[in-house]
Amino acid sequence: MSTPVEKNLHFQSMCGLFSGTQKLFVHCNDAREIITAINLCKDFNMQMVLVGGADAHHLTQLLKENNIPVVITRTQALPHRQDDDINLPYKLPSILQKAGVEFAITDGGYWQMRNLPFQAGNALAYGITPQQALTSITLSPARILGISQTTGSIEPQKDATLFISSGDALDMRGNNIECAFIRGKQIDLDDVQKQLYRKYVSKYGLKE
Repeated sequence: MSTPVEKNLHFQSMCGLFSGTQKLFVHCNDAREIITAINLCKDFNMQMVLVGGADAHHLTQLLKENNIPVVITRTQALPHRQDDDINLPYKLPSILQKAGVEFAITDGGYWQMRNLPFQAGNALAYGITPQQALTSITLSPARILGISQTTGSIEPQKDATLFISSGDALDMRGNNIECAFIRGKQIDLDDVQKQLYRKYVSKYGLKE
C-alpha cells in the first residue's frame, strides 16, 4: 500500500500565482511599499493588483509599464498625507485615467456598497467622464477580477445582472432604482422602510 503524498494546503493555494492563473492583490498606500511590491511580483513573475494605492499618483509610469491596475478603496476620504491636496482622493481616478492605468473604485465593506455609485460620481467633477466613472464600478472591476466574459457590461451572452434608475445613478439626488435583475431574474426591491413609508403616507393622507 502506497503512502499518501503529504500536501501543504497553504502552499497549494498559491500555485496559481506562479502559473499565471491567479493575481496577487497587494494592499498598500505608501510609495515605497508599492515599489517593493512591484519588484517582488516582477522577481517571481506574478500578476499584481494594487489595492488602496493612495500614493499611486506618484508612480503612474511604473504602474503603466508593469500593467498593474489599481483598486481605489474610496474617493470619499481624507488625503493619505497631511500635506496632500485636500481633493486628491477625488482627483486620483482622473490622474490614473490620463496616465493609462486601469482602475476600479470600491468601498470599505459590503455594507457600504449602497454608496458605491456616489464614490464614482464624486470623481466626475475632477476630470473623468460619466462613462469612465460608470466603467470604474462595472466593467473595470470585472476585468481586474477576470470575470468580464460573463459580467461587467450589458452584452449578448453575459449574465444580465443590472439595474434601472429613473435618474442619474451616480448622483444621490437623482439615483432612484426602479428595478434590478440578477442573471436575468428580476428581484424584489421592497423593504421595511418602503413599507413603513407607504403605511404612514396612507395613514395621514400625505402626498407621495
